[in-house]
Amino acid sequence: MDIASHTAPRASNTWGILGVTVTNSLATGVLWNGLGFITSREYHYSASETYALFIAAGALYALTAFFCGRVLARLAGKMTPRQVLIALCAIQALVAPLAYVSSSSAGVIVVVLVTSMTGACLWPIVESYVAAGRTPHETRRAVGKWCIAWMIAVALSLVLMGPLQRNEGWMNPRFALVALAPLSLISIGFTFLLPSHPGHHAQSSEQPPAHYIAQLKSARILLPASYLLVGALNPLMPYVLDRLEMNPTYETPLTAVWLTTRVVVAGLMLGMSTWRGRWTTLLLGALFLVVGFATVVTAPSLGFIAAGLVLFGAGHGVIYYAALYYALRVGSASIEAGGTHEALIGLGYVVGPAAGLAGFLLGGGGWTVAVVCALLAVAAVPAALPWINHRKAHRAQSV
Repeated sequence: MDIASHTAPRASNTWGILGVTVTNSLATGVLWNGLGFITSREYHYSASETYALFIAAGALYALTAFFCGRVLARLAGKMTPRQVLIALCAIQALVAPLAYVSSSSAGVIVVVLVTSMTGACLWPIVESYVAAGRTPHETRRAVGKWCIAWMIAVALSLVLMGPLQRNEGWMNPRFALVALAPLSLISIGFTFLLPSHPGHHAQSSEQPPAHYIAQLKSARILLPASYLLVGALNPLMPYVLDRLEMNPTYETPLTAVWLTTRVVVAGLMLGMSTWRGRWTTLLLGALFLVVGFATVVTAPSLGFIAAGLVLFGAGHGVIYYAALYYALRVGSASIEAGGTHEALIGLGYVVGPAAGLAGFLLGGGGWTVAVVCALLAVAAVPAALPWINHRKAHRAQSV
């Protein structure tokens, strides 16, 4: 059941969506991209301990996102989607200060696990508000702009974390997690600019081309595969940068290079149409990701690491935007669909750190690349099958 069916179709307030998105994306950036710097610098976690925390958070994220739509359907009539958003933000605001409760990492662990669950339920609802009440063309434009907004906010979160790496007084990495409290309260204010329910999801009478359907199937394999790489790289970045002996203040801004590149790529794809429907788009995105990841993990110098981050960000931007575009072009954007999208991301957040941990335990560096690439090789088979089947069908029709 689609919760949107309770109301007449109308597009949500842009400022409300933007406000909720930016405030929660700043929190997301800290959780998934900055957590490794908190655990390594503040609590001196080993890489294996950091990976373990990422695996636990990723598992909770995937499970929560998968069941989010069903839970919200049961809450229909008792709580509106807007009320659920307010409740989720309130939970985040309440748990965030626990990061400062003691000198141990217990409070941080609680904050990380709880906010991973709230985020997994929050984002499908936000995505539904973004798409609801718009025609397919308007939806694609709105989602493209929304992607750029949250990508900028995630990149900004790491840049803002830079000064906290000094670890002097209150200027310590933990403050980034405590900042989730005021951000969540601000987000609650923006929710009141949204309607109580998302509107109907406008349907198009125009059927998508057959190769779009095939490319969506491939993209849905490549999406969790791309987050597998993100999940393997994020916990490892503090330890990769340790060998450069650079000023800690610049470590998180350097890591943000791939996030910034992703924003640029999403902007280009929003304004261009030549990439749509081309299998080479997905292929290049996958190649950029793998080469960028391998370069960052094994590179001996700052210049090579920066170049690897640029490639990695370009590849991830291509895969993410293409997967979202084909999902919108082929189907509707309900809360359930958003939950599936986020569950696939969560799957990558589980398998990626697990692969990274296995590589680290085997010897790090090249072993990490080998383990991750072995998993990607397995994923390459189902990702390539839609292309193979489409080619066979095309040839059969032309005979």
